[in-house]
Amino acid sequence: MTFFWTLAAVLTVAALLFLLVPMFMSRPAPGGKASTDVIDAKVSVYRSQLADLEADREAGTISEEQFNTARTDLQRSLLEASEGRTAAPAGGIKGSWRLPTGIASLLVVPVLAVLIYQGYGAGEPGLDPQRPSPQTAQAGMDQNMEAAVNALAARLESNPDDPDGWALLGRSLLFLEQPRAAAGAYAQAIRYGGNRDPDILVTYADLLGSMDGGDLNARALPFVTQALEIEPDHTNALWLAGLAAFRASDYETTKSYWERLESQLTPGSEEAQLIRSNLAEVRSRLNNGAEVENRIPEAPPQ
Repeated sequence: MTFFWTLAAVLTVAALLFLLVPMFMSRPAPGGKASTDVIDAKVSVYRSQLADLEADREAGTISEEQFNTARTDLQRSLLEASEGRTAAPAGGIKGSWRLPTGIASLLVVPVLAVLIYQGYGAGEPGLDPQRPSPQTAQAGMDQNMEAAVNALAARLESNPDDPDGWALLGRSLLFLEQPRAAAGAYAQAIRYGGNRDPDILVTYADLLGSMDGGDLNARALPFVTQALEIEPDHTNALWLAGLAAFRASDYETTKSYWERLESQLTPGSEEAQLIRSNLAEVRSRLNNGAEVENRIPEAPPQ
């Protein structure tokens, strides 16, 4: 780490020398008045630049205030050329732009170097090699999660009468992208008392439907029905029950479930608008006697 900062400081000083040495080098002072040819050339340039400024003003590219400021600068430059003003004495920087520019370079160059390195180089890990990279941190988090899941599974094996613990294990396994193991955990949750918890029943049903390729009528529907018997207004259960009926072309049942679901949602919310749109599709099919289409209604946000 010390070597990195030492090397960075040396390179920064070298870059500043390339900027500052030419800036403060002595320049020969011009002698005498400017020649007529030089003045004529200055006048020609002045007229050309003034014409460009007037064109920009007419086009609306610059404001009247900007035009007046630029014109004043041009007139001052022409006046200095005609009077043959000399530059500052050789090596002098008093009243020159070089001193403030040098100070600004001392401040800006190191800051820009760090910002560019963070944006396009190794970033913060490069500035602090001892700091773990995001990949390393994520790997460590996954390992800690797996260790916690294994510990929870071991505890539940010795003390299985804990439906909430099995449900927590199921959610954790879903987080680790292990749906089959998660389904097994939810099955255990239902076995040990989770069959009285509508949330556990609906989550298990949704998981079974996903594993069955979206077919809710294969294994999932009985658990959805059981959840509605416990809590008739359970929103996720109403959604899944209506979706199962929709896929079975039972639009009257779909309409019944989703109308009950709509009444549970906040009017004007995104979820309510999606359900209203799906209900419009269902009513259209009922009114027109439409054939079943492959389009699946859009699910409301969970």
